[in-house]
Order: sequence, then C-alpha cells, then structure tokens
Amino acid sequence: MSAFIRTIEGKIFGIDHNKKHFSLAIDEILGGHAQKKQVIFSLDPNVRITDASNQQMKLVGLKVDDKVEIGYTREKSKRTALFIKVIG
Repeated sequence: MSAFIRTIEGKIFGIDHNKKHFSLAIDEILGGHAQKKQVIFSLDPNVRITDASNQQMKLVGLKVDDKVEIGYTREKSKRTALFIKVIG
C-alpha cells in the first residue's frame, strides 16, 4: 500500500542539519481565530529540495523564515518530508 502524500505551507521555524529534521511554523484556524502552531518533520533519505525557480538545492541552503511548501507522509504522529520547495 502506498502512503498518501499531503502538502502544507509555512515558514521554517528551526532546522537541525545533523539530526536531519526541522520544524515549520503555520497559522492554524481554530474557532475563526488564527493561532501559530509548530509542526515537526523528519527528512526522507531521498528528500528533494528545490528553490523558487525549481533548481535543486541542499539542506544547508534552507534558512529560518524561508516560506516553503512541504510534501510529506504521516504515520501516526511522525511526519516525513519527501520534498521541500522554497516559495518565498
């Protein structure tokens, strides 16, 4: 069975290059009010990272506050990023 790929947009909140995981800050609407939320992702060993012009880049090229789109799978509470695209 193949995993369902979800997408989400937000700003990078923190990156741990050694452990290969990062957190994303998103605005979540609850009861009509936007609330900040942090979502943590691990990286797939074959994660594809691209810049705004769709050129491949390395993990070290990502910076805190970069606006990104993440394609990921989720198994229970673990989210694994399959692709990261800088969008702003």
